[in-house]
Amino acid sequence: MHFVAQAPQQGAQESQDAQGAQGTSELQEFAVAFYERAIGRGEFDPLRIAEELGAPLRYAEHAVGVLRELRLVKPAESRADRLVAVSPEAAQMELLVPLEREILDSRHRLAGFQGQLSAFTAAFERQSRTRAEPVVITGDRDEIELRLLEAAQSCTTEVLVLQPCVARETRELRLARPLVLEALRRGAHGRILYPHTARGDSGTRAHLGELLPAGGLVRTTKEVSDRFLVFDRKTAFIPSGADGEDGEIAVVYDRTVAAFLAGLHARIWESAVDFDSGASGYAGTMGELKATLLSLLASGAKDEVIARRVGMSERTLRRHVATIMQDLSASSRFQAGVLAARTGLVDLALRSAA
Repeated sequence: MHFVAQAPQQGAQESQDAQGAQGTSELQEFAVAFYERAIGRGEFDPLRIAEELGAPLRYAEHAVGVLRELRLVKPAESRADRLVAVSPEAAQMELLVPLEREILDSRHRLAGFQGQLSAFTAAFERQSRTRAEPVVITGDRDEIELRLLEAAQSCTTEVLVLQPCVARETRELRLARPLVLEALRRGAHGRILYPHTARGDSGTRAHLGELLPAGGLVRTTKEVSDRFLVFDRKTAFIPSGADGEDGEIAVVYDRTVAAFLAGLHARIWESAVDFDSGASGYAGTMGELKATLLSLLASGAKDEVIARRVGMSERTLRRHVATIMQDLSASSRFQAGVLAARTGLVDLALRSAA
């Protein structure tokens, strides 16, 4: 077997690439042939083997370099210019065993670091739960959406919602709607409270038609004076804008506040009425809604206050008030409230602080 370098016959760049690939392959082949000739000779002269193989000196130098690196040859004891071939098993013991020992030591060090870091990880998680900022107030839409997304995606147990009908919800509550629905579909329990007026709102009924199949429990109540969302009783979102108006939102990462809002939600939930998507209109809640309107009228509350409390527009409120005044033969809204209280339709004493 002869190894002779051949002159390139191709274009400049293509020739260089081809020559490089061919040269690397030929040198590797020569190193194997060189080693094969050296086996069983005892001490040998590298130049003599190169001559036997008909290869240039640089081939022999390269082969010796490769074999030394792989521990397949070692210097002869008698002469410095001679070498001795070593079996692959012996080379492996010399070359690979120290590397394996180093890898094993690194694994032990890795396990040690992991054990030490675990205590600090627990401390970090505790601090993350308490948050450096227990309350964040922002009006930035992107930030609100990101914080809603974070809370909703990490929610695993419970979602609590108290809000007006869809037509009067704020931007923040509108952003939360699909996130709440997705949390329910993942298995979180949901209790959603709307005012009775939501039963007559087509947009709200369509939304509730999605919540119920996803496992959400929906009830309506006579008044919705507050609006908030609570995820897993640890993160609460409280909009500051009026119904239907965009504004800042308070994101509360305090479990005490979240628990307080959950308790408020539970008290309202007890007296609320289950929503049945199959029932049409107000489904028996109109009487309670009318009594609430009469009580608020008797207290002297303004239209905007009453409309916000019961979750309807001021225009719709005025239509309801006109019907009530006609039914009671009252000349004013205040008189309608007083007449209703005198006739026992509402308990004025319970509404005196409205």
